[in-house]
Amino acid sequence: MNATTDVLALACAREFGRIDDRVYLNAASFGPLPERARRAIEQFNTRRWRADLEDSDLDAPLAAARAAAARLIGAASDEIALTPNTNTGINIAAAATLGLADHRRIILIHDREFPANVYPWLALERMGFTVEIIPPGAHGLPREAAMLARIAIGDVAAVSVSFVQFASGYRADLAALGRACREAGTLFVIDAIQGLGVVPLDVQTCQADLLACGGQKWLCGPWGSGFTYVRRSLVGQFEPLLPGWLAFEASHDFTQLLRYRYELLADARRFETGSLGFQDYLGFRESLELLLELDVHRIWQHVLELQAPLIAWANEHAIPIVSDLCDARRSAILCIHPPDADAVFAALGRAGVRCAMRENSIRFSPHWYNTVEDIGRVIDVLDASVKR
Repeated sequence: MNATTDVLALACAREFGRIDDRVYLNAASFGPLPERARRAIEQFNTRRWRADLEDSDLDAPLAAARAAAARLIGAASDEIALTPNTNTGINIAAAATLGLADHRRIILIHDREFPANVYPWLALERMGFTVEIIPPGAHGLPREAAMLARIAIGDVAAVSVSFVQFASGYRADLAALGRACREAGTLFVIDAIQGLGVVPLDVQTCQADLLACGGQKWLCGPWGSGFTYVRRSLVGQFEPLLPGWLAFEASHDFTQLLRYRYELLADARRFETGSLGFQDYLGFRESLELLLELDVHRIWQHVLELQAPLIAWANEHAIPIVSDLCDARRSAILCIHPPDADAVFAALGRAGVRCAMRENSIRFSPHWYNTVEDIGRVIDVLDASVKR
């Protein structure tokens, strides 16, 4: 057992104990909630049940969650808005496009994006925008060269991409896209939910303008938790379309609540919509702190090592691998397409292996809590299924 495996194994024993007799390779759907997050939520709810909460018990967890999210992506706390899911963050980005766009009315996305990164942009077509969808290339993978060429024309208001594609595991070249958008004066938006927490990401390096991420997948947070990053220089340039009452200065002085001064907060909290789920953000903060302690770079190397036996097995048996295995395109999602994929998927389920079917391929999404032994069990099932 190497040092990385040892650290992760100890953390897994502490946070999850034993996850029954299953092999859980489905972080791309949702991640298990760590014990420290579960305990924090339970303790908060018990104190609420006893009516034993102070105002400081409400504000402090939110501030700590913003700070942890900022550390994860190389941002500052005042650039973080707590939002309940990725979709909310993409809607904030769409509102930013309305507020910042000059004469440009083109929105650029890839085909086969997850719907949360599509419908908020299609809604802008009612307001005179046009959504251009770049057709996919081989195996349905994005054609980034075509997107870069389209950005260079100079008439694109916003580009919105997934850090990692949900159905193939394709990882975008965020640095190249961010650089092209910055040079063209185009808003650059990232849907980070399928990569953040397992693949390192820095918003300064990739020149992101906005980034949205829900907490329930690779971040191992509660449902209804997440955040949106808004680059500091953009925060004051546009207003939320659906402002929450706590987005205003006056609402933070309860002696001034009824003065109704329309003066938005100067930081990204202006994009938060009303009262938040305090207990869920307590859990969210604990999950983020755990990932920060384990180190996303360490987690990423561990996951690559877990994927290696699966890739070798697929190559040995001439099983098509849908995911792009180029180092720059790899992610923690690995998709294979065996003959009779439905039957193989069913066999995996009967054997206690939790994964997913997406676009007619089997999607494996291991995380830091998985082991080489888990992958060995998967390969045993795959072997038996292919030999039939």
